[in-house]
Amino acid sequence: MKLSLETQKLIELLKDFHTLTGMRIVIFDADYQEILAYPESHCSFCEVMHSNQQTRKYCRESNEKSFAHCRKSGELMVYRCHAGLIEATAPLKDNGVIIGYTMFGQLTDIEDSAVLLCSIHENCQTYQLETKLDDTVIMSITYKNHEQIKAAAKIMEACTFYVLHKDMLHMEKQQFMHKLNEYILVHMSETISVENLCDIFQISRSKLYEVSNQYLGMGIAEYIKQKRIEQAKEYLKDSNDSITRISQKVGFTDYNYFCRTFKKNVGLPTKKYRKQYQQDASEN
Repeated sequence: MKLSLETQKLIELLKDFHTLTGMRIVIFDADYQEILAYPESHCSFCEVMHSNQQTRKYCRESNEKSFAHCRKSGELMVYRCHAGLIEATAPLKDNGVIIGYTMFGQLTDIEDSAVLLCSIHENCQTYQLETKLDDTVIMSITYKNHEQIKAAAKIMEACTFYVLHKDMLHMEKQQFMHKLNEYILVHMSETISVENLCDIFQISRSKLYEVSNQYLGMGIAEYIKQKRIEQAKEYLKDSNDSITRISQKVGFTDYNYFCRTFKKNVGLPTKKYRKQYQQDASEN
């Protein structure tokens, strides 16, 4: 899903972060796709990891696990990847909705060279990378102590607020609409609660109401009802299902309430709407 971003300004900010910390920093979208990074290339060790199908899969899974944690908690996470390197991930939120993630990493907090070599070889002994993963590659991994990593994490988190405050990156209205409409369509026959939507968007109830009014021009419950009626119109036109069956398919458990709501929104009773559409179709 599309994000609107000020590419040059973001690259400059990532470069400044790297200049200050010596760490590679990356921005991902909400679908876990990398959209910007500085430096663009991985460190030598991670290049080896990404050159192998098995380890590339483990790298991706490590990333996605951190994204899922951030999505659930809404907070920054510092962790070890599958190979034992230190990484940190922070969520990017627009109007309370998580639209992406920032990440730095490819670091080690092991200062002793011998211990580092032993640790990396132990973690990677099952990967069959011995011909590529020589000691020189391992020793090129950037070392940072715990205090430096903690400070960099705070700075990266501050950068996420700066990015959004300066409007360098934001969720487009179309992105919110696409995700919401897709969810409503898939779950049309079910009860769609505010709690469900808050979980999907990782947003508070108050923020959901705020974003809905901003992007939809109406309350979320009214919008869902509108989408149900729109779908009911399609079923009335394109299927021979009974009115009762259609009311169930679009999520109305009370047939009489469905008929009243349909007439109020469309201006015609369900049966008359179907009859009129069929008559118009036959005449054309």
